[in-house]
Amino acid sequence: MYTLELTNPKTKEVTTHTKDWVSAKNLITALKMQNEVHESELESAMALVDFVANLFGIKSDEILEGIQAHDLMKRMYEIYYKVLGYTEKKAQRLIQIMQDVEMEEELD
Repeated sequence: MYTLELTNPKTKEVTTHTKDWVSAKNLITALKMQNEVHESELESAMALVDFVANLFGIKSDEILEGIQAHDLMKRMYEIYYKVLGYTEKKAQRLIQIMQDVEMEEELD
């Protein structure tokens, strides 16, 4: 099962979106995303947010408003990697590598 928790920033009410069934079409879309080249980090991030939004049948703005900035990419990648069939351990390792690279770039 795929889950996405979003917080209403005004009321602090948490809504949990679930998806029991992810089609092969969603997998193909995720695979295509691996080969896409984006001109900026913003385009890359928005492609991932749009993918997850479409997966759950919600609007991208709902995700952008319902997840705190520091958690956004981690949570998007958790769902994305799960669609790709990665084990939770492998997904967490890839997310950690991504975060380490981002930290190194900030320090440079």
